[in-house]
Amino acid sequence: MHRPNRLVAAVVALGAAAALSLTACSSDDSGEKAPASSDPAASELLTKAADSTEALKGAHITVTVNGDLPGMNATSVVADVNTDPVSGSGEATLNMGGTEAKAPFVYLDDRLYANVQDKGWIDYGDGRSIYDASKVLDPEAGVPAILRSLEGAQEAGKEDVDGVSATKVTGTVPASKVAGLTGATGKSATEATEALDTTVWVTDDNQVAKVEVAPAAETTVTVTLSDWNKTVEVSKPDDVETPKATPTTSAPADQPTREKAPN
Repeated sequence: MHRPNRLVAAVVALGAAAALSLTACSSDDSGEKAPASSDPAASELLTKAADSTEALKGAHITVTVNGDLPGMNATSVVADVNTDPVSGSGEATLNMGGTEAKAPFVYLDDRLYANVQDKGWIDYGDGRSIYDASKVLDPEAGVPAILRSLEGAQEAGKEDVDGVSATKVTGTVPASKVAGLTGATGKSATEATEALDTTVWVTDDNQVAKVEVAPAAETTVTVTLSDWNKTVEVSKPDDVETPKATPTTSAPADQPTREKAPN
């Protein structure tokens, strides 16, 4: 297929999402769209921030979804997360058929335990049916990956984030790099290349204060970090229910992942 035909096919396949990528691209002599070049100072700042985030021992995180994001049950998550080993505790707010439900949770030993609507602690397996908070600081799937993948990076002034001075950096990130934050799975999500508008706020000591991504029209996912390098003690809840049956389809958010809980 000739190059112009490949471009047309890509635009048709990506639909509205492709429009986002075109806003962050510049033309080259071949007629194809190339990523906008990054400002060197902005790129250096993002690299330092990515290094700092990868080195964190822990942090306080919040994740907020504004708009409709299919496949993500949580509309907000507030948690304290440790990185070595990965563990954490906090509370998720879930959208259950238009009804808001609170779900305190604990993530420990690669399993998530949650108490949805105060109905008792249940083992939700890897936790993806609620929200995989372990991915936020993950070097390959979380905030560091977003920072290292941001194209067309440009500094956009200084702003305060929760009272902390930070440099604002704008650009775009391939959709595959935000799948860890949005909970998207499958080949179409992990290999998606459309460019998503992304803004990052970096503190004066190179810590990430906030990341905002637009994964869909009129939808944003915002992650804020604070208490950098703070660690917390995490323990498995008492009286965790052990589901008995194995479902043939994925469980909805208010039902357990039906795997036997470890002793």
